Amino acid sequence: MNHQDSTAFLGCFAAAAIVEDEGKTHRGCNEIKTWIEAAFANYRPLLEVECIVPTAGGTVITGFVSGTFPGSPIKLHYHLTHDADQITALRCSV
Repeated sequence: MNHQDSTAFLGCFAAAAIVEDEGKTHRGCNEIKTWIEAAFANYRPLLEVECIVPTAGGTVITGFVSGTFPGSPIKLHYHLTHDADQITALRCSV
């Protein structure tokens, strides 16, 4: 994320992954790529990880995201479900 590299970012996701962010759902590689490229172009987000917590269903990454958006920086929680080395679902929350 911090390198603003959509190809590398997308490589972390399974082909049928789902991302939920800002009240919208993005399904599959094409929609996730469109979502992250728009975020990189519009907000230039940078994540400073505060903690990583394993959960029964995956992992929660909590950190401060700064960028060119109102309210920057903001503390966000990234709820990941993963299978082996790929993310199958990502939900972003405040």
